Amino acid sequence: MVGTGALRLGPVARKLISPDKWNDGYPGPVAYSRELDALLDWADAKGCLWRFQSRLESKSTQRDEAIAELRLAFLLDSTGFPIVGWDPPGANGKRGEYLLATPENTDVFVELKAPGWESELTPAQLAAGRQHKPKYDGMGGGAVGNFMAVHQCITRPNCYPKFTNNQPNLLIIADDLNLPLHDTLFQAEGALYGDKWQYGEDGYFKSSRFENLGGLGVFYAFSAVPSRGIEYQFVIFPNPYALPATKLPQSLVDQFRETFNCIVKGTDPRRPAPMR
Repeated sequence: MVGTGALRLGPVARKLISPDKWNDGYPGPVAYSRELDALLDWADAKGCLWRFQSRLESKSTQRDEAIAELRLAFLLDSTGFPIVGWDPPGANGKRGEYLLATPENTDVFVELKAPGWESELTPAQLAAGRQHKPKYDGMGGGAVGNFMAVHQCITRPNCYPKFTNNQPNLLIIADDLNLPLHDTLFQAEGALYGDKWQYGEDGYFKSSRFENLGGLGVFYAFSAVPSRGIEYQFVIFPNPYALPATKLPQSLVDQFRETFNCIVKGTDPRRPAPMR
């Protein structure tokens, strides 16, 4: 089914997808290969691999977006919030990523945004083709202004207008910025709860301006120690000014109000993927 590029894949991925269109070295280190096996094994068992397969086998940018969705779906399902609907309809004819079930029997509409480092380039850098070079090719970490990325994600025409006023709504950012939001959570917090004098405008969760949004989540996957596997970190910032109908269920807030950490070590096709 696959060409020589499959040699860098694990046994599950080799059976389920083809990497022939990938134009980079992913998955690279064995920890990422094992994580990919875990994600694909989960998706295959849940009967939702069809939703991701064409994007996983496409160019690297589409593949990475699909992997981000898979990571979050796997994490949420594994922590007691299963996916009960894909591409759910939202407002204004728009759709989200998925619906989460909660112990309160209230489903949550989830929208995912994955801003990349390319979005931080200047017009001059874009004109020079900087976006076609490696992320850190002669480039520093960039300015610490990540609160702007949070504001931009929320206010995009294809984001906030999706959220209805009659169901809980959660926006998750899984970024690939020069300096990840994960490393600057104070910036994300400031974007939501900070003051105008510090962030240019009052935090988006300091008034009813974004009352249809129940909360914002920040997700990050990384490999600090390859032998440990791929580490996931996820935290949710609830919106105290959300409408009663759009507030997040308390079980979801309680689970992720403090940064949640886990490690995906890989999978044996005969057993569920371990996560701790």
